[in-house]
Amino acid sequence: MKSKNRGFTLIELIVVIAIMTILLGIAIPSLNSILGFRVNRAANSIASALDKTRTEAMNRLVGEMKLEKRADGYYISYYLDRGKAGRKSDVQQDQPEKIAPARTQISYSVNGGNESVLQEGQSIIITYDRATGAFLPLQDNTWSQNDILSTLAAGNDIPLKREGNYCTQITVRGGSRYKTLQLIQETGKYTMTSGWN
Repeated sequence: MKSKNRGFTLIELIVVIAIMTILLGIAIPSLNSILGFRVNRAANSIASALDKTRTEAMNRLVGEMKLEKRADGYYISYYLDRGKAGRKSDVQQDQPEKIAPARTQISYSVNGGNESVLQEGQSIIITYDRATGAFLPLQDNTWSQNDILSTLAAGNDIPLKREGNYCTQITVRGGSRYKTLQLIQETGKYTMTSGWN
């Protein structure tokens, strides 16, 4: 006797579709929570970096934070005056800290205008007014040890940029989540909001 292969029955198809639906219902919230965690971690890292930079900038000759995108993700590094070493100013760059993978999107706005997404090789440099703690405009470059020494040797103060575009917002996006830091120019503080795309 030959057995005939008749394919799947309607009941088998319904059971398979029901199982797939249940698995998708479990997997999608898990993926969103993972992506939400990355967004939260990156935004909190930027907030912590702003706090650290503000404290350092008010207590040292140089205190700058650089947020940059590299091929493998987003990094924060600090340029800080570590005090005098052998009667010379000692400005050092801290080891860059990776805060988000490349598939996360970090953008910024200047002077309340349109958002610009940080592209690979781009960066923004943020610092503060040493006297008031307010944000200074975005800096064009970071200060190297040689720049500091030659400026001080000439009897000048560190000429941080006082005019130009102010960073007013930094937004981190991942999956369907986003977190925005609104930077308050006059006080050097920020507020953080979050939501869904």
